[in-house]
Amino acid sequence: MHPLFKNKSGILSYLAVWVFFGLMLGVVLIATARLRAIESAAMTVPVVFVLSIECLGPWYFLRSLPLGTTPPVKLAVTFLIAAICMAAVVMGAVHIAIAAFGGMFPDLERRMHPAFPVLAGMAMLIYLLAIALHYVLFAFESSRQAELLSREAELKALKAQVNPHFLFNSLNSISALTSVDPAKARAMCVRLSEFLRNSLRLGERTSIPFAEELALTRTYLDVEQVRFGRRLRIMQDFDEECTDCEVPPLLVQPLVENSIKHGIATLVEGGEITMHARRLRDSVFIVIENPFDPEGPETRRNGFGLASVRNRLQARYGSAARLDIQVDGSRYRVALTIPCDARSSNA
Repeated sequence: MHPLFKNKSGILSYLAVWVFFGLMLGVVLIATARLRAIESAAMTVPVVFVLSIECLGPWYFLRSLPLGTTPPVKLAVTFLIAAICMAAVVMGAVHIAIAAFGGMFPDLERRMHPAFPVLAGMAMLIYLLAIALHYVLFAFESSRQAELLSREAELKALKAQVNPHFLFNSLNSISALTSVDPAKARAMCVRLSEFLRNSLRLGERTSIPFAEELALTRTYLDVEQVRFGRRLRIMQDFDEECTDCEVPPLLVQPLVENSIKHGIATLVEGGEITMHARRLRDSVFIVIENPFDPEGPETRRNGFGLASVRNRLQARYGSAARLDIQVDGSRYRVALTIPCDARSSNA
């Protein structure tokens, strides 16, 4: 299917363009053939109808003629022949219309003769314009595809950073638990497998509801809770209005993982991670805060996970999203603001 017809706005835009071209052709016929408005409309409608169909054709054959690799002479000859053929089809439609309306409008064929060269020329120019616009559309599609691939690569890089050390630590904890608490070891295996399965499943999507991201984060915390026990305490406060907002997958979990790795894990007594989320008009405001040891060994608290999240937000939202980091004494705070894209009915 042509991309213009994938949504209602594309169809309406295409119709609006041809209404404009129809009015322009109608004025040209009135000026060159001295037609009345009703006669001009009778000639213009079939011409616009045929052209509107013809100008969709380049989408299906221009991919075999990429601008960068196809010789310019071949492009010029191909486009010229195609434009001439399309103009011939349009003129055929004009003669059919003349035959159909000749009885209603006396001497129509003779009066239309001066307009034939103009109509043929305009048909060729419009078709060549359609070819140029399709190349622009191809470039836009390629750019969009490259952006999607870039996001996917970033997500894979993030998971490649998060999963190995997380999996290594979890397996060590499971190994230690097997001899002292087999039931807890089995529970941790189940939670670990659930987290890895869900992270892979959600990672294949470009957006997920905030509620699903929170569920994945809670699964991650369940695994870490088994490893840290009472050293890890969680306080959560999420606004229900945030749950339907669409967010990139694996957005909150790396921030929580950063809080544990560079905060809770550095403290002998552990600490509490607080997580808040509020709906602020068309945005979601997320805050994750944790304690850390300011006198302990210097760690890269602003590591790969935070940098990856920041880059993904920049690529997707630009200046509409923010990630702010604040350090106050022994408290580390990450504040995230992202646009709230309401979940569609088919999400």
